[in-house]
Amino acid sequence: MNIMSDIAPFRMFGNLYFVGSSRVSVHVIKTEEGLVVIDTGYPDMYEQIIESMKVMSLDPADICAIIHSHGHIDHTGTTLRLKEISGAKTYISRIDNDIVNGTLDLSWCKELGVENPGNFDCDVLIDDGDEFTFGTTKIRFKSAPGHTLGTLAIFAHLCENGEKIVAAMHGGAGLNTLNDEYIAANGLPSNLREIFRKSLHDLSTERVDLVLGNHPQQNDTAGKLQKVLSGEKITDRGEWQTFLKNTELSLDRLEARS
Repeated sequence: MNIMSDIAPFRMFGNLYFVGSSRVSVHVIKTEEGLVVIDTGYPDMYEQIIESMKVMSLDPADICAIIHSHGHIDHTGTTLRLKEISGAKTYISRIDNDIVNGTLDLSWCKELGVENPGNFDCDVLIDDGDEFTFGTTKIRFKSAPGHTLGTLAIFAHLCENGEKIVAAMHGGAGLNTLNDEYIAANGLPSNLREIFRKSLHDLSTERVDLVLGNHPQQNDTAGKLQKVLSGEKITDRGEWQTFLKNTELSLDRLEARS
């Protein structure tokens, strides 16, 4: 079985690495306290993630924290196995913990045709505005509800050769949970699209130097890899605003069809 990713693992900036695939992103931040993993992919990605980490000389046993952008199975699928080999603490928003522990049946296992590898409670529940420091790396969080009610935006403060930047991920920009049918079927707030729009506006006040996608298509991860290989910078102060505006335009189109 070929377990290599169709997007080669690479160092994006400083201590930040990409070890996911074209299906879904997985990022690792190497800190003095250990490795911080952001999202863990589908359940069948475990071997690929492990191999990608080893290619980058990152020891999976050194994982100290696993952060989830939201509670869907394509972002939590290998968490239990990664925690088993490392003893890492797991993090998620306080709201979406009810998805991963099975209280709410909103994991998207059924929709994606994926078997749930097991429910779990996260060790650390994140609230809007929380910050955590791992060695010299600070990671802060903002609530970004819409894709799920507990979706998080994640801001990692990084440094390379004296250059300080903020790398940021909107934890759930997909609109597949914002149509009328899904909202009604799952008892979600009828104004969920308005909530999502407001969160996009709130996030637009942030200064971001490097955009991360929780799916690689959101930030052209493959294109960023090619830039890194050719020695080009992948930081871009305008990309965050463009990403948020394009997401809102997609929301406009969805509302026009509703």
